[in-house]
Amino acid sequence: MRPKFFYFDLGNVLLFFDHDLAFRRMARIADVSAKQMRQAVMDTELQIHYETGHISGIEFIDRIGEHLGRTLDHSSMLQAAADMFIANTHILPVLELVRSMKIPMGLLSNTCEAHWNWILEMRYPQVIDWFSPVILSYEAKSMKPDHGIYEIAEQQSGYGPNELFFTDDREDNVAAACARGWQAEVFINADRLMKTINSWG
Repeated sequence: MRPKFFYFDLGNVLLFFDHDLAFRRMARIADVSAKQMRQAVMDTELQIHYETGHISGIEFIDRIGEHLGRTLDHSSMLQAAADMFIANTHILPVLELVRSMKIPMGLLSNTCEAHWNWILEMRYPQVIDWFSPVILSYEAKSMKPDHGIYEIAEQQSGYGPNELFFTDDREDNVAAACARGWQAEVFINADRLMKTINSWG
């Protein structure tokens, strides 16, 4: 069935990202190894707390500093944490096709405030001016695949679950959408998604 609303994921769909690049940059500022920085963030629940909006960017950096036994500059650390995105230029024809079909598009992403502010500042053409609503985990206080963020997305789209289509690079996030009755597809690449959209006629 041709959907009436299309939700896109952000990371590894519209923009590619490299957490290790961010950890290396953060580690240089903190004067620790990239492995130590990754452990400080990923071996704790810090990233989850930040991406669900339960701590601020300043608290995020302060807790990393506490873990490492260092006092860290908030601004430079948050910038280093966010500078990890590469634009997926191949997705632009997909966005143009969906718009030409007059299917409204929204963004549904697990992300934190620092990353989103960086993306807005960079004005990536794959992100700016395409999507309404924009559902972000740190604002929703819920992250995929938890049901809460999908419920918010349904409400803000104005359409029923079976009228929504969603693409995300993670199978668990797609499965959660399907469990709510959404149409959904794991994002492999832009060409594969284009074939799916063209099949709607």
